[in-house]
Order: sequence, then structure tokens, then C-alpha cells
Amino acid sequence: MIETFHRVLEANPDKMELALTSADVRRIVAKGKLAVILGIESGFDQEGDIDILRLWYRLGVRLIQFSSQVTNSYADSSLRGEPRWNGINDRGRRLIAEMNRLGIIIDIAPATETAQRQIIEASKAPVVESHVGMRAVCDNPANMPDDILRALAAKGGMVGIHSSAAVISQQYYDWMRTQTTVAGAYSAGRPDPPRAELPVLRSPNHDYGEYIAALDTEMGNLWRRWFGQRWPEATEAEPLVPIEDEWAAHVEHAVRTLGPAHVAIGLDLTNGRSTLKNFDARGYPRLVESLRQRKVPDSVLGENWLRALDAARVP
Repeated sequence: MIETFHRVLEANPDKMELALTSADVRRIVAKGKLAVILGIESGFDQEGDIDILRLWYRLGVRLIQFSSQVTNSYADSSLRGEPRWNGINDRGRRLIAEMNRLGIIIDIAPATETAQRQIIEASKAPVVESHVGMRAVCDNPANMPDDILRALAAKGGMVGIHSSAAVISQQYYDWMRTQTTVAGAYSAGRPDPPRAELPVLRSPNHDYGEYIAALDTEMGNLWRRWFGQRWPEATEAEPLVPIEDEWAAHVEHAVRTLGPAHVAIGLDLTNGRSTLKNFDARGYPRLVESLRQRKVPDSVLGENWLRALDAARVP
């Protein structure tokens, strides 16, 4: 995927540039171009290999989600897989130290709460939770409780507010809990969502590339089916999909709890899954208007992400 990005970048030099620092962002945007900061949502591919981490940095990656869709070799995940490390292990702590040294933002989504607390404690640099809702506003266990929110901010960290309907709207989350299948919780007839692990096992003999070929094929097909069309919301759930003001209520709670320096617009704001009503990339001005109506400071709109990027490197 990183190689694909670089090919797109080379094909569109008049429209976009890779940003490695906050100064790069300001310089690129001043020229009327899109400043792209590369991030990796799930760090399971590198299995704690510090050389892979360093390679990603050389390729331009500046943010990595520390845990992943499944419990990995160094951190417990809240999504899939039984917790194994009671948070993070020594391999994870070595990765954190190297990410601090390089200047890669550590993203604690979706680690278990125990792992999140340990990552915050272990990191010398501020960390972020890039896409989450506030549990005080929507009582979804995937959302962040106020005690972790405060621990994050106490070390200079930042939280980005997500837009998924199930983390923003209590009504939508309550409806989703009544659905009996994963597919039903999103929309009848859709395939199961992409998985981070597949039932494809390495052969006890050398597989000569069969495993990775099977993995690429199955994951590619899943993602094309899953995101190949605009998300068709379940009919009964349509009235429950939240609007921008409900999203802004989460931002306002975080600002009121922590102060504006520790809150930002979250990542993962897509139209690929149940999210804000009729929202796509053209909807950001509506987010801005909702925040300004609630008198949320404009630093939430981008400056706080740049501050997090500047603070990520601690020699």
C-alpha cells in the first residue's frame, strides 16, 4: 500500500506532496496542494520487528496504530483475540522507545484499556487515540472513558473524534446490539467485514509463497466487496444515523474535560460504513460549522495534529 501511494504521488506532483513534518504541511498547503501524512492503521504486519519499523519511517510513515485488529506479538487488542500480555510486553516497550527516538506518533487505538494505560505510561512522547468516541456521551465499550482521556492529556496527548454511527449515537449503538450477526449489524446481505487474520495456515513444509498469495487474494476480494460501493444503510437504522451536531457533542465533551489542546478531528471519517448521515469528504465544512456553533476553538481543526507530529520525537 505504501508503494501504491508513492506511485500515485509521482503521478500527481501538481496536486499532492508527502509531508514528514509540520513545517512540510504548512509549506505544501501554502502552495495549494494536498499535504499527505502516511499512517498505518494496524501494526500487525511487522510483528514487533524494529528493522521493519525503521523501514516504514524511511518510507515516510509518521503515525502507527500500536495495537491492531487482533492481539499481536507485543500488545493486546480489544477487537479480536484473547488478551495475552496483560497489556503490552517488553517487545512492545522496545518498539515504543524506538518510535519515540524516530519521531513516529504512537496511536493507542484499539488496544485494550490496560494496554492503553501502559502505552501512555511507557512513552516519553505524547500519544494519540486517533479515532474514538467519548463513553460519557455514548456508552459503547469501544469508546474512551474519562480516566484514560485524562491520563492521555496529562502527558500531552491528544484524542481524535471518530464518526462511526455506533460510537457517536447511543440510539444507533443500542439498535446495532440487537442484530444477531456481524453482517446484520451493518446491513443485510453484506459479507463479513475484512479480517486481520485469515484461516490460511502456513504449511509445515515450505509454502514457496502460497500463504502470502492466498492472503493477498482473499483480503483483496474482501475489501473490494466491502468498500466497492457506497454503504447501503439498513432501512430500520436509517433514522438513527447521527448528524454532525451529535458528533460535535463528543468533541465538546473532550474539550470541556481536557481543554482544546488535546482534541482533534479524528481519522477514519469515511462513507464506507455506517457513519454521519450523508457524509463524505465534502462534508468537512459541516463539521466545522457544528464545532463553531458550540464555540469549540479552531485549534481542533488541524493545529493539534501538527503539534502531535512535532512532539512525537524524543531523543
